[in-house]
Amino acid sequence: MPQTEFHLAHLTDFHIFQSSGASWRAFLNKRSLSYLSWRLRRGRTNPPEVLTRLLDGFPSRIPDHVVITGDLTHMGLPRELMRVRGVLEQIGPPERVFVVPGNHDALVASSGEHLRRAWDDYMAADRGYRESGSDLDPGVYPRVRERNGVALVGLSSALPTRPFSAAGRLGDAQCRRLADVLERTGRRRLFRVVLVHHPIINGQVKPRKSLRDAANLRRVLRRQGAELVLHGHAHRHSRERLDGPASPIPVVGLPSSTAAHTDPVKAACLRIFSIVSQGEGWCIDVRDLRSDHSGSGPQELIASEWSLGYAAPNRSK
Repeated sequence: MPQTEFHLAHLTDFHIFQSSGASWRAFLNKRSLSYLSWRLRRGRTNPPEVLTRLLDGFPSRIPDHVVITGDLTHMGLPRELMRVRGVLEQIGPPERVFVVPGNHDALVASSGEHLRRAWDDYMAADRGYRESGSDLDPGVYPRVRERNGVALVGLSSALPTRPFSAAGRLGDAQCRRLADVLERTGRRRLFRVVLVHHPIINGQVKPRKSLRDAANLRRVLRRQGAELVLHGHAHRHSRERLDGPASPIPVVGLPSSTAAHTDPVKAACLRIFSIVSQGEGWCIDVRDLRSDHSGSGPQELIASEWSLGYAAPNRSK
C-alpha cells in the first residue's frame, strides 16, 4: 500500500438555538421542553461564540474532511436548520463536510423533511454508493463517502421520541446495510470510520438518552470490523475499545463544540485525526484544540497531541 496521509476533523453537538420567527404552535410538542432547557441552562453553557473561536483556531493546513456527529440544532426548527446551514458553509463546501443527524435535529416528526431540505448536500453519500443501493431514498442510511483510502460511514440514530427521552435507534434494516457496507469497504482495505450521534458503549449516558439497539450495532462491528468509531451526544471526552474481528476498534467521543466548561473533560474541542498508511495498516495520531474557560479573560485554545497507535486491518475473516 503506498503511503498516504489523511486529516479528518471532528466536531459535534453545536446546539444552535433560534426561537424567533417560529409560531407558538411549533412549541405545542416536545420542543417546549427543549426551549425551557435552553432558557434555564443550555443558553449559558453552550454559547455559539465558543464554536466560532474553535473554528478560528483551525490550523493553516485545512483538514481533508470535516465530520459532524449530530445535534447541530437545539429544537430542529426550520430557522435553526437554516442558521446552521450558514455555519456549515463557513466550515467548508458540502463535498468536504459530512454531517450525520442527532436527536435534537429530529426532535419532532416534522423536523425530518426540513432537515433534508436544509442540509441534504452536507449529508449526502458519494454518487457511487447511492447507485449501489446504500442511499436510494432520502431516509436510507448508511451514507458513505470515500476519500483517499478512507471510507466515512455515516449512520442515523435520530428519531422523534416521547418527552423526556433523548434515545436513538438505528433499526434492523440500517444495521443490515451497514454490515454490507463494512464488508465491501473492508474487502477493498479502506480505513473505515463509522459516524453515529449516540454512544455505542453502555454506561456513557443514562438509559433514557441511550442508543436502544446499540447491542445490534456492536454485533455488526465485531463481525465485520471497522478502524474507528466517532460519536457525540454524551458531551464529554471518551476513549473506549470494542472487540473487532482482528483487533480492538477505537470508539472515541467528543464534547459539545459549544461547551463553555471549565472541566477539560467537558470543554469544547476541535479534534483532528491524522491517518497515515503504514504497510498493511495505519498509524493514527490526534491533535486536540480545546477551549479553556478556566480564567476570567477571553477564552484561550489549548493544543494537545496524543495517539491511537497502529491500527491493523480489521476485516472479517
